[in-house]
Amino acid sequence: MKKKFVSGVLAVLMAVSMTAGCGSKPQAAADPAPSAETKAEPKTETKAETETKAGTETKAGTESEAAADDSASEDFTLLDVSTDMVQAGVYAVSEEGTELVFSMFTEPSGTPMTSLFIFPAAGGGDVICGTYEAETETDEDGIAWTLLTVTDAYTGGEFEIGFGESDAGEVYIFDTEGTPYEGEYLSADETIDYMGVAAALMEE
Repeated sequence: MKKKFVSGVLAVLMAVSMTAGCGSKPQAAADPAPSAETKAEPKTETKAETETKAGTETKAGTESEAAADDSASEDFTLLDVSTDMVQAGVYAVSEEGTELVFSMFTEPSGTPMTSLFIFPAAGGGDVICGTYEAETETDEDGIAWTLLTVTDAYTGGEFEIGFGESDAGEVYIFDTEGTPYEGEYLSADETIDYMGVAAALMEE
């Protein structure tokens, strides 16, 4: 039996609103060249100088680590998602042939993200990926619906997508038009495979 979709995960990720990229890869600034060595007489440091130096080195180390984290986040793309990052995945196809691949994952800096690939039967395709804020409610049929307001990393716009889960283990996802589709849970490995195929189709 497939395990429940994101129960427990949303309790931690609810109402998260952060910025991160799904595909942009800005070049990091090059470090300045080191200055030439100069020979000087040994100098005995005072206690105050030693403390100042230690503080400066600590601050520089912290700033360097933060810059490395930012660089890793900015370089991250959907093709870099690995199985250990995947929180959930769902695949759905409508009677008309529209296919959707939905995922929730955490990118390297710890930012929770979501993505939705949409492929209409008539051809073409679209992808939404970004950070989100989440709201949940349960309808009269006992389906717990979660609305994700996504800040799309590609367009900068906001889109509403989401999913629903029933006590019977059924799962649904809905697109940007609010159209619901009955789906099936994907394992982490399956999610990566489906996302890879979807990304390849987007490039055709």
